[in-house]
Amino acid sequence: MSEHDAPDPTTPATGTPGAGSQFARNSSFNSGPGIRPMRRPDTPRRLKNGIRLRRKEGIELLAWPADAWSTLLLDGISDAVRAEGLDYARAGQTATLQILPNGVEAQVQGRSPRPYAVCITPETLSALDWDRVVAIMAREAVYSAKLLAGEMPPLVEQPFASIGKHLVPHVAAQVKRTCTCGLPMPCKHVMCVSALLLERLSGDPLLAFTLRGLDGQRLLERLQEARAIATRGVARAHSTPPAAEAAPEAVPLDRSLENFWRPGRQIDEMPSETEPFAPHALLRRLGQSPLQGKFPLVGLLASIYDSVAENGRKLREGAPREE
Repeated sequence: MSEHDAPDPTTPATGTPGAGSQFARNSSFNSGPGIRPMRRPDTPRRLKNGIRLRRKEGIELLAWPADAWSTLLLDGISDAVRAEGLDYARAGQTATLQILPNGVEAQVQGRSPRPYAVCITPETLSALDWDRVVAIMAREAVYSAKLLAGEMPPLVEQPFASIGKHLVPHVAAQVKRTCTCGLPMPCKHVMCVSALLLERLSGDPLLAFTLRGLDGQRLLERLQEARAIATRGVARAHSTPPAAEAAPEAVPLDRSLENFWRPGRQIDEMPSETEPFAPHALLRRLGQSPLQGKFPLVGLLASIYDSVAENGRKLREGAPREE
């Protein structure tokens, strides 16, 4: 081959199948140390350490109130947009997600260099409405007991219905959804944030109160305060024992080991009927435990207290105590 026939090293080979794509893969513009492969134009920019959808079931089989919110959040979203938005959620394209009493604010990374700002803003209840709801819920122990145990049954809607309101809006127009992407609403970025929000609602039902204008933890605090005021002088956790006139001389501990867990003689003199009391009043006042685990600590302690009380009743009645 003559020097005139030699190919120009700066020009890609032609006449070879796949030569153009081979050049694209091997070009110095697309490879080498520290160079990322070129992104496909129809895919979003990948986000490192983004917020991902973790539920294996996706956004299906949700319990109340998450299932009721799904009807509102997914209203008007086509199947194609829904599928693409779920892909965004599973891939971790959400940079930030905040659930506040004035709405949900998030940033979702798409194809543009900067993330899109997504807002989901439900209509909130007024301060007067919340005062009335808390007062109604404080009249019945079942509401505080269920909420403190981490449960959110549909009966929580009843205090809201009694004042002509709803905890979960019944009309999709009461939930405003916006995004800065410029696409027709509701877009895939809104769908992505909605999926993450439904996952949060499924794991923490108290967020349903936050979405309507009152932080869920603050609602519990107000409910416990209202319960304490409403039951003052009517029901107590335990009767107040009379003050002892003279304390008996204490027996040394080493002489009390055998009888340490045995009741005193006065147990037979106790009245068989006691005044009504609110069960687990101390646990309710303390509120939810900051410790995280598979089971709610408040519920576990309540079960232990019930077992101790039951064994105490059996012991008092002469029945064998459960080990």
